[in-house]
Amino acid sequence: MKNKNEFTDFIFEEILEKESQDTLTTALSSLSIKTVHVMREINNKSDLSHEYMLPPSTSKIIFKKAYLFYDISLLQFLKIKDKDSEKPIILAFGGDIKKNALILEKERGIDILLNPISEKLSFDTSSSNLAKENKVIIGFNLNLFREKPYSSIKQARFIIFLLIKNRIDMKFCSCARKINDLIDPIITQSILLNFELEKEGTRRMLMKGKD
Repeated sequence: MKNKNEFTDFIFEEILEKESQDTLTTALSSLSIKTVHVMREINNKSDLSHEYMLPPSTSKIIFKKAYLFYDISLLQFLKIKDKDSEKPIILAFGGDIKKNALILEKERGIDILLNPISEKLSFDTSSSNLAKENKVIIGFNLNLFREKPYSSIKQARFIIFLLIKNRIDMKFCSCARKINDLIDPIITQSILLNFELEKEGTRRMLMKGKD
């Protein structure tokens, strides 16, 4: 059972190349982040061919594998190795409404649709129904809200309204590429109150991954 003050986050694999494990563990622990899903970005087939090495989990931090696909046609090349004791989380990067609909199809096997945001309407009632039917979590990159606050928050507000209405699971994560990208979950809870999410609900969303 998770401690009530232990949170989950998703970060990019490249942060492992920039920071020592001790530095990263210290930073995550200071934010009460216990479980970290390390995302490998999949842009082409070769991204799946080299070894995926995670730091060993400790009593302080549990590291888990995750794959973020920008092109879902590459899913066919993903092979989960027998030595993986736990199935990695599969994410797909969102885009326009057509791309999001393809990602949400049941046979894709996607766990999380990340950032279903584009310049135009990218998520509607049909998208919401697909997500609910196929049990796909909708994920949001909190750093995107910081980088493009007006456009991203405006769209996210509408999407989150649909998700709440249909009781669809959401996940908010830092998607950190460097230490400074990590976000204090306590601050995140305050930010998410602007989306009319009640405090205890935001805590639950920050604590769970696709466990």
